Amino acid sequence: MLTSKLKAYAAITLSVLTISACGAQADDFSKEEIEKIVHEYIMENPEIIADAIYLLQERAEAQKAEQESAALKGMSDMLIANPVDPVGGNVDGTITLVEFFDYNCGYCKRSSPVLEALVANNPNLRVVYKEWPILSESSVVAARIALAVNLVQPELYEEFHHALYGAKSLRSADDVWKVAKQVGVDRTLVEANLNSPEVNQHLQQTSTLAQQLGITGTPAFIVGDQILKGAYPIEQIQQAIDSQS
Repeated sequence: MLTSKLKAYAAITLSVLTISACGAQADDFSKEEIEKIVHEYIMENPEIIADAIYLLQERAEAQKAEQESAALKGMSDMLIANPVDPVGGNVDGTITLVEFFDYNCGYCKRSSPVLEALVANNPNLRVVYKEWPILSESSVVAARIALAVNLVQPELYEEFHHALYGAKSLRSADDVWKVAKQVGVDRTLVEANLNSPEVNQHLQQTSTLAQQLGITGTPAFIVGDQILKGAYPIEQIQQAIDSQS
């Protein structure tokens, strides 16, 4: 559909340009003659289609970025000040980075040391963790356990969070509980809160936010009015942080 629209757009544009170049009026040409002129021009200059596609894609991306920025402004409280969200880094920091992630996501695992380095290099950075288990059932189990840990033993959340990323396998609930045991999680206390309203609320709201912001995979980072979708290099995330200083 995009290609047909672009061809139509290019054809109309080229018709006007070609006729103008000939110093003639549109009425002097039949529809068939205009189509022939346009066709011949495109055949001789095929790059015009690629240029038009590139231009429209740029405009579409710019428009999407504007829409996402507007959506972010309306969701600020839900993104950075939701009391059910785990918070790390400098909890009193004035610059906030929001991360959407899944513990079974390989790109999230690779981004974990990047985020740790960003926290170490930016003492004023506050991190909001958005547990978004979208890859497997064990992802859901890990997210629920982590959120319950944050609810009843919040001082262990970040340690548990990083330990889960470092685990060789998270294929089952047993794998997750083994990691929890290693960091000193009180299993009985946590198990009693796996289906608490706060845990359910976090998971539901995170999924809704991702959908509304056009986030389709993990990891995704939000800093200010910027959405960084994917495992970005540390330099680009740092630039986003610096823009908030």
